[in-house]
Amino acid sequence: MNKIIRIVYIDDKIDNYLSRYLGELYFEDIEVYAREVTFDSGSENYITLLEKENVKLADIVIVDSKLFENQSVDQKFSGEEFKMIYTTANPYSKVIVISQNDGLEKFGTIKKFNPTLGKGNPKEFYDHNLRVLIEDNIKEIIYKRNILTILKNNSEAYKGSLIVEKINELMEGTSSYKDLTDEKIDFLIELIEKNIKPMLDGDK
Repeated sequence: MNKIIRIVYIDDKIDNYLSRYLGELYFEDIEVYAREVTFDSGSENYITLLEKENVKLADIVIVDSKLFENQSVDQKFSGEEFKMIYTTANPYSKVIVISQNDGLEKFGTIKKFNPTLGKGNPKEFYDHNLRVLIEDNIKEIIYKRNILTILKNNSEAYKGSLIVEKINELMEGTSSYKDLTDEKIDFLIELIEKNIKPMLDGDK
């Protein structure tokens, strides 16, 4: 489990350059599984998207900034807004927003390769703009999985509590969207960040 990373690319029109790049992505000692989800703007919204199996199980989601802004979408959301919603429901996953438009860098959005500019190639472009970001996300995901392993090995300390089970559900994407309203999630995250993570940092 610790060495498997599931990446899901979401778009209403799949970009072949990005799709090919993700499909060929390689990191030493990491198994990367890249999947695509085509968003149907005529019948779906952010809730139906959150409940898709591939999306729920994703470690890293790459989503287009304009995904929810088509005229046929009843509830319009930007990819940046989806990022906030998704990472609240799935605090151990990462979301990367991509866009053809300029001026979104302040939201952490990165540029999508534009072949009409007639310069560069997709691999060089994404190696420079996307690869390092994905690699940093993978390191943080693996780090948190190691924390979960420590929790499981110290289960006696949490006897009578659902803490380990709950965190495991969140990390494996088996929790439902309903968990977004569960106040215990914030408590669990705070517990890890304030009590467990400092112990790990001390071992470095």
